Amino acid sequence: MSLRSGRGDGRNRSGAGRRRKGSRLGGPAVSPKYSASRGQGLESSGASEFSVHSRSHDVGQSPETAEEKVSRPAEEKTEYEQAKDIVLRQLTMAARSRAELEDKLRSKQIGEETITEILDKYEDWGLVNDQEFAEMFVRSRATSRKLARPALRRELADKGITGDIAEEALAQRTDEDEREDARALVRKKIKRGADLNDRTVREKELRRLASMLARRGYSPGVAFDVAKQELHIVGEEEFDDLP
Repeated sequence: MSLRSGRGDGRNRSGAGRRRKGSRLGGPAVSPKYSASRGQGLESSGASEFSVHSRSHDVGQSPETAEEKVSRPAEEKTEYEQAKDIVLRQLTMAARSRAELEDKLRSKQIGEETITEILDKYEDWGLVNDQEFAEMFVRSRATSRKLARPALRRELADKGITGDIAEEALAQRTDEDEREDARALVRKKIKRGADLNDRTVREKELRRLASMLARRGYSPGVAFDVAKQELHIVGEEEFDDLP
């Protein structure tokens, strides 16, 4: 009797062990004791079962992951989160001034308090910096478009940058820098093959070139002076090339 009872007890323990193993591998749900071993507080909350399905849909019981937060529709995000997404997208595409970002946020119906809060924070982090933006903008536009300082000043103002910040950025350019750029523009735009010995043709070409420089911000004095000099040089070169 004692031996049979011992084997019976052994079978009960072995059988119970197999059932627990099957429940873990193939069962639809996990017992509260097992779930408590993976995360604290489930049994004490009174939950009798723990399923992945209920966890993924019950925000009150499970903190939202970063991936779920990003994938939420825009209408479910807070205004601050929407503003952050807008600012990051804008800065990813290109450098922006603070005024440009403010205008973009307003166009998306973001409130003024939220605009101030998020842009102040991004300024503290160095992600929005009007001084650095202005200096980079001046260098870029002077190189690619050969604009003079008055034109650059207008373009900075269009981006909301004026006063000391704009003037410090423009101080990177000198009078000689601008004259050299003006000469390069005239040499590029001058009509080759025109009869510059003809006074009418020469004066027409002079006015055309001076107007081109004026549109890029050069003063009338600089524009006419540089254009005259370059026309004279080109005229002499063409004269020397005659057979």
